[in-house]
Amino acid sequence: MQIETTLIGGDPVTFECEPTITSAWMCTEILEGRTYPVVPFVDDVRTVWDAGANVGATTVHFAHAYPNATIHSFEPTTATRELLDRNVAFLPNVQVHPYGLFDVDARLDLYSGDDSGQNSIHPGSGDKKVVEQIDLRAAGDVAASLGDVPIDVLKVDVEGCEVQVLESLGPGRIAAAKVIYVEYDHRSARRRIEELLLPTHELYYASLLLLDQGESVYVARSLVDHPDATEHLADILRRAWKRSE
Repeated sequence: MQIETTLIGGDPVTFECEPTITSAWMCTEILEGRTYPVVPFVDDVRTVWDAGANVGATTVHFAHAYPNATIHSFEPTTATRELLDRNVAFLPNVQVHPYGLFDVDARLDLYSGDDSGQNSIHPGSGDKKVVEQIDLRAAGDVAASLGDVPIDVLKVDVEGCEVQVLESLGPGRIAAAKVIYVEYDHRSARRRIEELLLPTHELYYASLLLLDQGESVYVARSLVDHPDATEHLADILRRAWKRSE
């Protein structure tokens, strides 16, 4: 299924997503910059990690926002990665890695969700089917293999494995990140994510912040006092209110 929309800045894009309303809506929200809003006062971005890339909407979004950065896109699911590969084929600054991130190297069953974006190694409740076995690698080891260059922008949406990825990266790599986008799906994960991030980062914005589910943006403490920080938040809210009218 193809969707047509515009990236931040107004550039048009044709994007291939899964043939579901949910996939089309989620990809559109990402591509148009609402799910992972770019923090404009953060500059000199050289390296971006998209952990849990799915079909590539976030990768395309970041590759457009940071054309001079290298975007590392991690996606372990075969069918999903085929869409990802097609969507980023025209982007020279993207490197696709055919495995997911975790805290150890492992080959595990992947269970079905309502769509591929909700597939998880955690079966959860209900009648979940095994989609395939996927390869996972310890995030810290992956960072070392890529030269341990600072990850300036880090997005982690890995369906219940966010804590493990952050713990594997370790406090030094986390501290070096300028912006971190992270999802949680349980209050215990939210508490642990806060323990890992708040020593060096501030909660900047949350598109969703509930007891057992959330999508949050953290910005390095050295940057949150930038004079444009508050105005950027106000702009996000103005655009959200305009869309709801």
